[in-house]
Amino acid sequence: MKTQYCIDTNCRIAAELGWQVVLADDAHTCMDTAQLSAEAIIAHHNATLQGAFVRLAKSADIEFH
Repeated sequence: MKTQYCIDTNCRIAAELGWQVVLADDAHTCMDTAQLSAEAIIAHHNATLQGAFVRLAKSADIEFH
């Protein structure tokens, strides 16, 4: 899923619907744009979403029960 579209939108909507969202901060991606590198886009969205919309975690640390 593309970070700045699918990930951002779904995290915000899920939080608005009352879900407690955990975002694997190392498991979404995108491509460089003319303005920003993919790395910068991902870092920006992780920082923007954290707290207000999601709890960040490493994918290796997420367990499903």
